[in-house]
Amino acid sequence: MPSDPLRAIRLQVEGGQYSLTPDYQRAVLKRIDDMITGVDSADQAIEHRGRPDAPAAARYTANLFYISGHGWRRFLADSAESVRVGIAIGLALRSSLTSALEQLAPMIDVTRTKISRQGDGVTLTCAVCDGDAVTFSVSRTGPEAPEQMVVSSLSPVTVFRTIAGPRMADLLALMDGGDAAEVVKYLTVTQPAGCDACCPTCGGVYCKTHTAIEAQWTGSWHEATYATCPLGHEREIE
Repeated sequence: MPSDPLRAIRLQVEGGQYSLTPDYQRAVLKRIDDMITGVDSADQAIEHRGRPDAPAAARYTANLFYISGHGWRRFLADSAESVRVGIAIGLALRSSLTSALEQLAPMIDVTRTKISRQGDGVTLTCAVCDGDAVTFSVSRTGPEAPEQMVVSSLSPVTVFRTIAGPRMADLLALMDGGDAAEVVKYLTVTQPAGCDACCPTCGGVYCKTHTAIEAQWTGSWHEATYATCPLGHEREIE
């Protein structure tokens, strides 16, 4: 089974090969079980009755990157032994996901993203599911205020950003042209945060369902937000 490397690590943890406290051991075993379920579910979605379900598979892989991400690694940074088991689990997860990711990659057409108009708003669609990846709307902050474009963000911290003036006009013209790739390129070149829904490695634009999003905090201090696409490419988005 694809999840066999994770199952092997689980046996080692359960057998006491790693010197973990009982609480740590229980938490690690629970997280490994979640990973095994996710890997098996992704594999089943890809093999689904001979008709692969790419949106489901991508949802499972994105969740796997989330539960194995920065928060999990920070939790395991408590001791040298917990770090050691974390590294072993990470390697096992990557090995378990190799086949699924190799099969999923050609199912995702990164050129599939389109410009969609819904009422007064505009969206860039997800390369996996055609859902909303980025939304755009024009509004004013007051009756006499100039128009501005409100652009959604993947971040749970900075949930939207605004564009005004000539750049907003340029962006509206690109939208009227109907070329989604040009809109993404313009955002990437002109905006400090770029187009955070776009993975620069594979070029796919993904919605929140198909992206692992992690905001990292130290107390009330926001350190960074990371996004990982369903193929495992991580980037810092703020």
